[in-house]
Amino acid sequence: MDNKFDQRIVSALAYFSIFFLPVIFPLIVWIIAKYRGFNEVRKNAVKAFWSQIFPLLYMIAIFVIIGAANMQNLAHLGGLFSILAAFALLLALVLLVYNVAMGIAVLLGRKPQDHHQEF
Repeated sequence: MDNKFDQRIVSALAYFSIFFLPVIFPLIVWIIAKYRGFNEVRKNAVKAFWSQIFPLLYMIAIFVIIGAANMQNLAHLGGLFSILAAFALLLALVLLVYNVAMGIAVLLGRKPQDHHQEF
């Protein structure tokens, strides 16, 4: 990856990997970019990794909470699970849109702080 365009492609693929190899591909890019010294690619891979793994961590937390609540009170467990699962789906959708938007922004050579408008 000698030029900036190649680095932008790899960074964008880290975000777009939510469709074909979520979590694993950004992790691989993160590790390789760290050892090769590609700081911009590494930063994007880290963002893509955490934005793709966060819904999984949230669902694990939900199952742990539900499992702990199952021992004590069964009356409101279904409603609690439904609310937490609906929030998880909403979170996953928001992070999907985020990954697509960031992938497009990286391909176009834009950074999030470049979107300021002058009035």
